[in-house]
Amino acid sequence: MCGRCVALILAALVVLGTGAIADGILFPVERPHSTIVVPDELFTVKYHRVNVDINDQVAVTKVDQIFHNDTSREREGMYVFPVPEGSAITKFSMFAGENEIVGKILDKNEARGIYESIVRQRRDPALLEYIDRNTFRASVFPIPANGDKRIRLDYSEIVKKSGNTCRYVYSLSTERFSARPLEDCKVTIHLHAKHPITNIYSPTHTIDIERISDLEANITWSAKDVKPDTDLVLYYTLSNDDIGIDLIGHKVAGKDGYYLLLASPRVEIDRSKVQPKKVIFVFDRTGSMAGNKIDQTKEAINFCLGTLRSDDLFNVITFNETPKLVFSEMRKATKENVKAAISAVDGVDASGGTDIDLAMKKAMKQFAGTGTERNYIVFLTDGQPTVGTVDNEVILKDVKASDTRNVKLFAFGVGYDVNTHLLDKLAEQSKGDTDYVRPNENIEIKVSSFFGKVSEPLLSDVKVKVNGVEVSDVFPSDDLPDIFKGSQLIILGRYKSSGKVKIELSGISNDTRRTFVLNSSLPAEEDSNDFIAQLWASRKIGYLLDQIRLHSSTELIDEVVRLSKEYGIPTEYTSFLADDRANTVALDASVARAKVLVDEAVKVETGSYGVAQSTNARNSRFQAQAPQATASAGYGGPSGAAAPPQVVLGKMAANSRAGGVYFDSQNRQVVAANVQNIAMRTFYQRGDYWEDADLKKDQKFVQIKQFSDAHFQLLAKYPKLAQYSTLGNVRLVLENNQGIEIGPQGKDKLTDAEAKAILKGVSS
Repeated sequence: MCGRCVALILAALVVLGTGAIADGILFPVERPHSTIVVPDELFTVKYHRVNVDINDQVAVTKVDQIFHNDTSREREGMYVFPVPEGSAITKFSMFAGENEIVGKILDKNEARGIYESIVRQRRDPALLEYIDRNTFRASVFPIPANGDKRIRLDYSEIVKKSGNTCRYVYSLSTERFSARPLEDCKVTIHLHAKHPITNIYSPTHTIDIERISDLEANITWSAKDVKPDTDLVLYYTLSNDDIGIDLIGHKVAGKDGYYLLLASPRVEIDRSKVQPKKVIFVFDRTGSMAGNKIDQTKEAINFCLGTLRSDDLFNVITFNETPKLVFSEMRKATKENVKAAISAVDGVDASGGTDIDLAMKKAMKQFAGTGTERNYIVFLTDGQPTVGTVDNEVILKDVKASDTRNVKLFAFGVGYDVNTHLLDKLAEQSKGDTDYVRPNENIEIKVSSFFGKVSEPLLSDVKVKVNGVEVSDVFPSDDLPDIFKGSQLIILGRYKSSGKVKIELSGISNDTRRTFVLNSSLPAEEDSNDFIAQLWASRKIGYLLDQIRLHSSTELIDEVVRLSKEYGIPTEYTSFLADDRANTVALDASVARAKVLVDEAVKVETGSYGVAQSTNARNSRFQAQAPQATASAGYGGPSGAAAPPQVVLGKMAANSRAGGVYFDSQNRQVVAANVQNIAMRTFYQRGDYWEDADLKKDQKFVQIKQFSDAHFQLLAKYPKLAQYSTLGNVRLVLENNQGIEIGPQGKDKLTDAEAKAILKGVSS
């Protein structure tokens, strides 16, 4: 194979961004001249498995991939793997017959020199993401017709650390170049440390965490039939405190910043610090619950009963027209009492009407004479109030008046016949939460999963103070949730200025207020954590949507529209902003249109759309991963649930990513492929172009031909342009208000003076 062709392939797979690494990919080449072939002949990745061992900050990553040749002819390939700065390849395993393949690392300067050539040849905007990296490569031949080739590679690195927080990154984005979705993709991280591990958090992927001990944990992400396109980012905190606190900031110079605060308890905490709780289970036994619903509900309640600690107080109330108590008053969760309660639950039959008001008042009365801490109601119903008091506002007042012990209500609405406004308001006024179990979801899985997370309270009446900088727009702010063993508190907010910060987190434990302190700082400039801004905006939108839905606060709609436009977060009321038939819409016109949609939506209190609205707002309020979706991701929903119908708005960008997902009025998951937020800049799909949301109506542009000398000249001087260019044809406004259009027409070349004028005043 010619040296230049090898270099061209290597240059295609260098990764953008400090600290980012990538999985390998197998590029096809032609024999006998070893030239690059067209993209539609790429190999398929059958599976991609990654095992990572991290000891404190030393990470050993082991990559295992099988590539499949979909053609009926023997082929040659070039395996390339962009390695992180400072890493060392420790093992490479692949054989062609009896011959072991030997790999070689090409440094980034050599790769960058020929990077432009391969991008021009392939003309794939997605390749613009890969630049400025050292790259491992190996020639692979033969790859049998309709056959497989397995490749294994190990490397080690030092994980970057800031304060007590470490950040590990594994990029999956090159898998978008697989000919077909991956049958199996899995990343397993084995984490060991000399100091207790508290916070474990990924802003990019929903991970499973197995806490083995204070010093050890397993973290897993897996998926099937997908084309991953987002780096897996993992943060973990090492702290000797009972509750570890961490602070991460993001700030563009000259603007207010964003911060993310994490707080998690240790695993091996003194059992005496786990506080006894008082919990009443209230569940609907009306006629509509007959059959599978009542069976699943019984299993869910019985699971919850089985997890109670012996010093917990509890009772069970079933209701239809009249509530029925298992015990006359709350009892300790001894083996005998739990067994009696399970027997009583098993004997329940479903019949009659629904008196929610009376059931709730009976439940609240159970807490009379107890303390005001760690009091919970778990409430399950599949219907609306049909007997007794049926007026929503009267029920809310009755329940509030009967709550004298700060009881938190966690409501589960089963099916679509529930009154979402009533359940949401009941939870809101009690500082609890609501969730909904759709017809295709399993009640037992959802309820037992929730209760497992709140079974061991550690701190109640939680409060957080931030001293040293001015903070605002904090979500959640008041009414912070209790901290449970195995839980994680996530708070997002804005901040002015910068500098040293003292965080004080306090709560009630053993009837005494305990305080945990973190001395940290918030940066004056830090652009590597821009996911924090989108998470903050998503949570604020969720808070506003709840206020609009439940309290008719239509004056807040303009803020929802503004946030949706600025941060590229679609909602069921603002999805029109990304309509590819529309031009950029002024804020006042957008607000007027959104108000019409909201006015119609908030009238719906029940049915699939009522559930969808509540679910959308809740998902935003508790957003823990950056709100970015991909049409290849499947969105199968919660465990045990069949995937709902899906609608994709627009066409996927060249980078295969999308802007978000929500449920619409027909309970379909809507994937917004026509909106993207990249590096704090929102783009909407308009015809064949992606347009910057900041475009002015009379915006003037310098036209640059895509993949031309002029394009690469600007890429070299302004690296952020590579991220925007991965969309395809793009129109954007730079920080200096200069408009640039990159597409099939425009300048092929720029003089140094012209390039300097375009980028004048723009930070690289």
